[in-house]
Amino acid sequence: MKKTVYHSKSIRNRILLFTLSAILGMCLLISLFSYYIFRHYLQNTLIQSTETSLRLLSESMDNSMDEVYRLVRYCQTDSNIANYIEHNPNPGSVLSVSTYDSFYEECSRNSSYNYMPRIAIVSQEHYLQVVTATYSSTADLATLIPELPYYEELLTADDYDFSPGIVSDPFHRAGRKVLPVIRPITYQYNNRQAGYLFIEISADLFTIPLKDYSCPSDSFLYLSIAGHTYIYENGGLQEFTPEYSILDDLSTYSLTGTTQISKIHSATMGEQILVTTPLNMPDCYLSQSISHAERTNQAVLFMGILACILIGILSIGVVLMLLMNRMITVPVSRLQTRMVRIAGGDFSRDPSVEWDHELGDIGRGINDLSENVSELMEKRLEDEKQKQDLEYKMLQSQINPHFLYNTLNSIKWMATIQGATGISEMTTSLSRLLKSISKGTSLLIDIREELSLLENYFTIQSYRYGGTITMDIQVDNESLYNSEIIKFTLQPLVENAIFHGIEPKGCAGHIRIHVGYETSDNTEKIRIDVTDDGVGMTADKAAQVLRSNDDSSADFFREIGVSNVHKRLQYQFGAEYGITIESKEGEYTTMSIHIPNIPLHNNETVSSETISSENT
Repeated sequence: MKKTVYHSKSIRNRILLFTLSAILGMCLLISLFSYYIFRHYLQNTLIQSTETSLRLLSESMDNSMDEVYRLVRYCQTDSNIANYIEHNPNPGSVLSVSTYDSFYEECSRNSSYNYMPRIAIVSQEHYLQVVTATYSSTADLATLIPELPYYEELLTADDYDFSPGIVSDPFHRAGRKVLPVIRPITYQYNNRQAGYLFIEISADLFTIPLKDYSCPSDSFLYLSIAGHTYIYENGGLQEFTPEYSILDDLSTYSLTGTTQISKIHSATMGEQILVTTPLNMPDCYLSQSISHAERTNQAVLFMGILACILIGILSIGVVLMLLMNRMITVPVSRLQTRMVRIAGGDFSRDPSVEWDHELGDIGRGINDLSENVSELMEKRLEDEKQKQDLEYKMLQSQINPHFLYNTLNSIKWMATIQGATGISEMTTSLSRLLKSISKGTSLLIDIREELSLLENYFTIQSYRYGGTITMDIQVDNESLYNSEIIKFTLQPLVENAIFHGIEPKGCAGHIRIHVGYETSDNTEKIRIDVTDDGVGMTADKAAQVLRSNDDSSADFFREIGVSNVHKRLQYQFGAEYGITIESKEGEYTTMSIHIPNIPLHNNETVSSETISSENT
């Protein structure tokens, strides 16, 4: 007997290697996935944090600009100012003094007054000016303002125009930085321009909020005003020309639909993320680049925390692996010893390998297997003996078919010569049936041939019962003749109808065969009904007919009863096919055969022409 060699150490090493590899791989995947998620989360957080801070900063600037807009609307709609513009009074006149007083009062109440060092209402030849003492000037504004290069463009614009950008104050000796605003003032009762309003907005409106804004050292703030870009450095705004290319649009990360987020690349700064939010000024924006140092510091901190977590997971995994290896090694060794004993012929039960866990289930299975080996061997010997007995019976039942054919043909010709046509027909039918039987009972044939064999069988039974039983066959479609069926499927059902349906009735009877299509589960099938007008049967008896293997009442087809036909159909075509029985006591019984609609190929059976030629 060949002995099996178990390589337990090799398996343990492979388990150890696989477990370590799985833990390391899992740690690597967790690291990569966590880093990707963290990087995405960090970028999203920094973008939204920067956007929120910029929104607060822009709201501060917008509030100051709203006050400027409010002052402009006041000057354009105030009746005193419109009256002053229309009459163009001389300086020092009552109208000039009263208009100035109301104008100055309105300006001083404005919360952005400190950001407007010069506010002037200019008529045709004169002007009213509100200016801080620090920036006072004796210049003739009515003459000098129209000479400014941007005067005409700003005056005729439909809306506020900040295209000049931040310029040096033309009326100040030190040339302080201001943003000029010029808006027209019309007559009181028509829309014709009568004068204009000139306002200088100090750059402090932007720089003072920027001074209080916390910004990392490697992050930069930019102010864009109508095509002019300024960078905030050393407490002031320095105009410069940005040179960068946009790599990607990240606006999907924005909290609002107005903020624009872009990934840019410049030769001096490298790759950056730029967050831009609009101001309440036409074509004016506030931008900030996200700090690289902050992103790097956060990433380093995260990687340190992740490394500690992974080392902890790896340590726990190694400890668990060693414990599991020890817990599995001893039971596996015991199971190997048990299998060696079984291989040596010891089939006794070993309770020591039946633990209360999964390996114990294997041990119980091995014990059950060892106990059943002898029973299986005995059963195998019994099966071999039964097989030999069946083969012997089959040899006994084999009769030379040619001897039977020749004998029946001789009887047929003798009956014909003597004028006994009934004997001749019965002999011919019997000869044909014996020929079909000799070809095997499991051969598939077409329905045409099966009906022909049925007619031969019924001819014999008709003479037997003296013509008291009749049979008719109805086929709905010619194509049904070519469908396959198991040989000798109909004869046992007709035989059952004669012996158990018509004969107990004690009078003449009729059998009807109907072949047609039926549809079940969207599939076209074939249904063959065998109906007799005999005594019928109960539902319990019908169920017993399909289950019972006792076909002792059959005559010609003693070994092929209704239940056997039902089983043969299911074995051949599937469990959804077979025989169903419908019956009513004292009236009728219908046995229905359900088979698939499969055309028969010529190579699966003997053709009808061959059988006909043999019959002749």
